[in-house]
Amino acid sequence: MRLKDKVCIITGAASGFGASASLLFAREGARVLVCDVNDELGKKLVRQIKESGGEATYSHTDCGVVADLEKMVKTAVETYGKLNVFWHNAGVAGPGRLEGIKEDAYDRCMDVHVKGGLFGAKYAIPEMKKVGGGAVLFTTSSAGYRALSASPSYSMAKASLAILARVLARQYAADNIRVNCISPGPCKTGLWEAFKTRDPNTEDPVAFEKRTSSSIPLGHLADTEDIALGALYLVSDEAKFVTGTTLDVDGGQTA
Repeated sequence: MRLKDKVCIITGAASGFGASASLLFAREGARVLVCDVNDELGKKLVRQIKESGGEATYSHTDCGVVADLEKMVKTAVETYGKLNVFWHNAGVAGPGRLEGIKEDAYDRCMDVHVKGGLFGAKYAIPEMKKVGGGAVLFTTSSAGYRALSASPSYSMAKASLAILARVLARQYAADNIRVNCISPGPCKTGLWEAFKTRDPNTEDPVAFEKRTSSSIPLGHLADTEDIALGALYLVSDEAKFVTGTTLDVDGGQTA
């Protein structure tokens, strides 16, 4: 019960490691606001959590829309009375290499990642102040601090979230609000499938996955629960002296 009586918002929660984390956080005692644009999967996940004895509510949230982010926080507070944790996990693969970037795909990538993190935090942090502190978590990527050519837009977005976390960590430390990042390694999710097919004319998706797997010292892609467990540590009181940092959960790939 590491999150007993905590109220947690998770964006991008209907699938992938967001869904695994929603289930895990609920098992650990949290009341979870499941936020996503996939209403069918999101509502199905909420039913699954409740059937398992947990507590959750679904909120349709497009992280590229500021009004949705404000509504998301209001929904959490109106439903559960407070807010302790905000994990901005939603993401899109974005356009691929420089030559193929189109403005609308670039805008969408930056909006979902950066606008979602910035404005989500803007609305979440005041609620955390009311309860004496909290935890903010951003999902970043090694693509944000390694020179990778696969997607400049994605790398820019993730790098932006990393520096945003450090800025907010310093700004709100006195309010007992911790801000960290989790950087997942390759993990078989819907987003991973989008990564593989983002530039089909550049590299065969099967070859891409094989090459990626071989670059991980532990020898395989992550399970979604691997990422969820890392996130659980960062938002729990076990990490009460951890802020302004990034936890790589990537099987040693970054090393």
